Amino acid sequence: MKGYFGLLMFCLSVSLISCGGITREEFEKRNAALESRIAKLEEGQRLLEDKNTKTEGRVDTLSESLTGIRLELERLKVKGANPQEVVAKPTEPKRETPPQPKQQEAPKSEVATQNPTEDYQREYDEALKLYNLRQLHQARDRFIEFIKKNPRTPLTDNAYLWLGVVYRDLGETNKAEAVWLTLVERCQRKEMVDCNKAPSALLQLARLYEQRGDTQKAKEFYEAIIREYPLSEESGVAKTKLGK
Repeated sequence: MKGYFGLLMFCLSVSLISCGGITREEFEKRNAALESRIAKLEEGQRLLEDKNTKTEGRVDTLSESLTGIRLELERLKVKGANPQEVVAKPTEPKRETPPQPKQQEAPKSEVATQNPTEDYQREYDEALKLYNLRQLHQARDRFIEFIKKNPRTPLTDNAYLWLGVVYRDLGETNKAEAVWLTLVERCQRKEMVDCNKAPSALLQLARLYEQRGDTQKAKEFYEAIIREYPLSEESGVAKTKLGK
């Protein structure tokens, strides 16, 4: 760019001198004005390049913020009321109505079916609470125990996602990658009751490969999100990252 402007200056100088009828002082003034304009153009080009770099950085920041918000929503569940417990409480008065002995047995069977739900919900909340307290090693052990004990619940996919996050925060990124891949693969084999955290796992994998400098692998995971979960929030992030 500077070479181009230098050549332009040279041609103009020759033209001005050859035309005659111009003083040395006026020539120097015009020359200084041209140099000033060139400097401003170069500064403008530099600002545009800086702006482009900042824009790319904002995309990364927004992408990370979205994941942070989604994870924070999960943490807030621990602090709020347990919705399943709230639903269970109104059913308790029914146990006190004793029309016939046979009818009294029904609530007992209800309790038997509710207890496992309450148990795995409580175990999940306890593991997540440990993560919120930054007791990472204890949280890791609880999430592993939860997955082994509860391989098929609506919260099992959540536990896989958070176990990967715990490993990531502990600096064990290879284990985090293995956990997230396991979640994705189990969802593909339809071995999970719920897979609403699969898009988040794919997004975490894409970011992990970006941090490692493997942009091609990261691109594959972004494309997988768009292809397999087109209506998810993560799909919007992936499209932004791929410029779609």
